This record gives sequence, C-alpha cells and structure tokens, in this order.
Amino acid sequence: MNSQLTPLMLAQARVIAKGTRIRDVHRLVDMYGGKPSRWVKKSSPRFELVDKQYEYHWYEHPGRGRVELKRKQVNQR
Repeated sequence: MNSQLTPLMLAQARVIAKGTRIRDVHRLVDMYGGKPSRWVKKSSPRFELVDKQYEYHWYEHPGRGRVELKRKQVNQR
C-alpha cells in the first residue's frame, strides 16, 4: 500500500478527540482560527508499510479543512 491518505481512509476515519479534549486546541485556534468546540482530531485506519503498522492523524475544522497531517507508527495488535 502506498503512504498517502486516500478517499477510503478518509471515509473510514474516526474521531479520537474533539473540542477542549484536544491538548493543542488553543494553539490550533491561534494558528488557524475557528472556535475550539469545532476542532476535531482524527485518525485513519491502520495500514502496513515496509512491515510496520501506521495510522495518519490530523486535525479538522469545518471551514478550515484538514491541517497538520502526520503519519504515526503504531504497535501491532
């Protein structure tokens, strides 16, 4: 599998934190704008790349879009 965020991954993404439960929400508001309550942190499904498991994590806000996409290595189940 390639290492890009695909439309299928976006469709299967899950919310892992929202609003003030996001540790960096005030930094996100300062950098990108919007209300803290509208920010969400999302995670993609796991995928394998060179025999290691990864997920993408990013922040989203309606009207601001997706920001700060990161690929994170995760422990295998």
